Amino acid sequence: MDDRVHLGRIGELAVSAAFAAALVAVAAACGADGPEAAGRGEAIYQANCAACHGADLAGSQRGPSLLDPMYAPDRLTDAEISNAIRNGVGSDGEFGDMPAAGGLDDTRIEAIIAYVRGIQGVGTATVP
Repeated sequence: MDDRVHLGRIGELAVSAAFAAALVAVAAACGADGPEAAGRGEAIYQANCAACHGADLAGSQRGPSLLDPMYAPDRLTDAEISNAIRNGVGSDGEFGDMPAAGGLDDTRIEAIIAYVRGIQGVGTATVP
């Protein structure tokens, strides 16, 4: 006798839909939106950050290079970057104060971070 459960076509579709929804939720939680967010982030970065941090993240006379190891995720978390973008950062002595980037919502800030992390070669993550 066959002990398997037979769901029928509607049951199979429901299970498939639930599985697909779970995969989407897991992918979103893991930052799988990264390439799309990074694409949006590049334009937002160029409009709001590049004047000081450089179009290629290599820095300028107005701001440090975001490619410096001190900005890597093991030294500076995504949440810390988010906080710096929202609230600004006091002078470190070499550069002047970094002003808060007004008008950027969480989605745009996350996109900037995804772009920066992608260029740094460390993938993407979401900001809590």
